[in-house]
Amino acid sequence: MTRAIYTAAKDGKVIAQRDALIWVRLTAPGMYAVCGEADGEGVLIDGTIYHVRGCPILPGKETVTLDYIEQ
Repeated sequence: MTRAIYTAAKDGKVIAQRDALIWVRLTAPGMYAVCGEADGEGVLIDGTIYHVRGCPILPGKETVTLDYIEQ
């Protein structure tokens, strides 16, 4: 049986591994809404919102890179 894991890394260091991600988008200055991956600009990890590399910039948020790994 194959299991897929999302890995989030910041500055080359893995900060989280998840079966699923909570995607968010900026709706107004300082206001974020949960959304699907297609509309997402960032992810919520352990209560912190991170900008995802390759998505529109989220002011004041640190950037993470995402990998999708099947195990």
